[in-house]
Amino acid sequence: MKKILLPLLFFWAYTASAQQSAYHTQYIFNGLAINPAYAGSKGIINVNGLFRSQWTGVEGSPKTQTLAVDGAYNETVGLGLQLMNDEIGAQGQKSIMASASVGIKVGERSRLAFGLAAGIAQHYVDGTKLRMMDNDLDVAVPNTKETKMLPDAKAGLFYNTERFYAGVSASNLIPTSKDFAFSPNRHYFVTSGYVFDISRMIKFKPSFLVKEDFKSPTNIDLNAFFLFGDRLWLGGTYRRSMQLLSSKNGEEAPTSTENAWAYMAEIYVTPKIKVGYANDMSMNSFKGHATHEFSVGLLFYKKDDTPSLTIRHF
Repeated sequence: MKKILLPLLFFWAYTASAQQSAYHTQYIFNGLAINPAYAGSKGIINVNGLFRSQWTGVEGSPKTQTLAVDGAYNETVGLGLQLMNDEIGAQGQKSIMASASVGIKVGERSRLAFGLAAGIAQHYVDGTKLRMMDNDLDVAVPNTKETKMLPDAKAGLFYNTERFYAGVSASNLIPTSKDFAFSPNRHYFVTSGYVFDISRMIKFKPSFLVKEDFKSPTNIDLNAFFLFGDRLWLGGTYRRSMQLLSSKNGEEAPTSTENAWAYMAEIYVTPKIKVGYANDMSMNSFKGHATHEFSVGLLFYKKDDTPSLTIRHF
């Protein structure tokens, strides 16, 4: 029997249904990660750094680092920039995306924005990390590091008030050839949330995210968070993969599969500095291998602005 070590297994899993988008649990606190129309929605300069280590203790497990910056150029235009490094086993990508949004007031305290993002991603497979116990494999496996540069684009709509938000977006909009290991799927996102007053010091924010590529199970996140004293967010996410459509080969897949629970906290150390942590706990074959995600955020205001608490709601 042919046997290979775990990095190659991850490689196969990652490319079986084409390369998937990097996943962030704390997208709740950084909407630019999934929607370019989010750029500038806070009316300030917002900087977020994130490090994610998935399935700790498993060789070749996914690791992701991102740096996102967005801000309001003026009352209408928002700009953003996102850098990402994502790796899983012997495969990974490095990308840079620039975003621009145009927003209009559709009510006294509501805004609708349209956003576009464009950039480039370097996809790679490092064959030197594929340590095999049987060299007679009947698959095309490189024995060197192969790379390919691919253009990328995103588009989205984002509507928000001081308490409500909703967005739709799509990524990987530029078609690519189905070359070996370098064919990311197009993904679609739908998200929404609302902030309720529980008391003068406590707010409650339920939200959801639907992620779809029409080739694999639909990912659905159900989120619930409490904000204490406009300083501390505490809450969690229940993530489930559901086969809403027939499988690619026409066979019916299981109705749903439990994926993970995630617990999160974000605290504003000062009105301009925030730190966050998320812990994902898988409910599938990786149960027992925790996922850790750390984030740091910096908020920059105009000189004549007083730090606003309302920007922390979405």
